[in-house]
Amino acid sequence: MSIYFEPENACVLVIDLQKAIFPGEVWAVEDYDQVLENAQISIESCREAGIPVIYAVYQLEPTGVDKIKHEPVDNNGRPLHSVKGDEDAEICDKVKPEEDDIVFTKQKFTAWYGSRLETILNNLGVNHIIILGVWTEACLETTVWDAIWKDYRVTLVKDACGSGTNDIHKVAVLDMANWLYGGSVIKANDLARALQGYDYHAWHFTKPAEFLYTLNTVDELYESI
Repeated sequence: MSIYFEPENACVLVIDLQKAIFPGEVWAVEDYDQVLENAQISIESCREAGIPVIYAVYQLEPTGVDKIKHEPVDNNGRPLHSVKGDEDAEICDKVKPEEDDIVFTKQKFTAWYGSRLETILNNLGVNHIIILGVWTEACLETTVWDAIWKDYRVTLVKDACGSGTNDIHKVAVLDMANWLYGGSVIKANDLARALQGYDYHAWHFTKPAEFLYTLNTVDELYESI
């Protein structure tokens, strides 16, 4: 089975690759430098193949008026991170958008809720979403579930995603793989090879709940896809 990356019906969706994710910041992701390196490979490969690049960016108003209702704030009611205009809310330089890329903001975990995403995809004629970003079990995973509910085909670039720990990330990838109807999981270098017409390795969904993992088998099963 092959993955068909046709520019006219695919896009790459980049979730929350912002400066608040760096080590020492509020949403630090383990091995974030490597995640960014693999994200860069994926994004540049898609650009070269003529596949649209779309960025979802989590940004809030300084007043907190658009935050999740019970999200923590400081004593002045200001959100603790990702405030519009602050440096930590910016997309990381290594994967920054280019002129023809599309950028939209979101205020929830999923990139679909209350955003322009579905309108953008409809106008582009997209039915296949190549997805990467952070945090794997939160903003990334909720976006994937919503894409599946809406009958999009999803290809997850697993090594261009990350979370607070690698274990959290691996479990989330296996959770998604268990229910990734019509979808695939691939690594960044294999995505690049696929888009260039070379042989590549990817895991493809064939049946629900394929990975009945335990804490002792997470690493082995993660490496198998």
